[in-house]
Amino acid sequence: MAEMDARMKQLLNDIEGRQSAEVRLVTATTLMALLDPASASYDGEAGVDAFLGAGGPSILRYRLDSMDGDWMAEAHNGTTDLIDKLARLPGLQKTFDKVSEIKEDHVMTARIELHAMAHSHGPSHGDCESHGHSHDHAHEHGSAEEGSAGE
Repeated sequence: MAEMDARMKQLLNDIEGRQSAEVRLVTATTLMALLDPASASYDGEAGVDAFLGAGGPSILRYRLDSMDGDWMAEAHNGTTDLIDKLARLPGLQKTFDKVSEIKEDHVMTARIELHAMAHSHGPSHGDCESHGHSHDHAHEHGSAEEGSAGE
């Protein structure tokens, strides 16, 4: 079991690290052979457990979303498709989907926080929404006295 854990961890470290597109394809192919129940090299539940324990789903999610390395060559040589197939294997898809869901939650939270930061105006500017305006900041938020001062 410890040998399987070490092997899986090494493969995941490799696929996560800097590899050429050709070498990453070999690594992805090796992972597929170990994790695909239809493969003669399938390592069974021990392989799946080692993959999950080593953070495999998040590493694959990162690889699919990342533009690190030669991602275009990986798309052309089939690495990206193979990594996607890995994520869809029985026993892995639910965990992979959960990782994706968590990632999306983090992205949405970050977007909300950035939006709030971008639209948090100091007390002198006020809240555009409370004045019935959209995000067009070309309007003035002065008092009636300021508006009549120019007359």
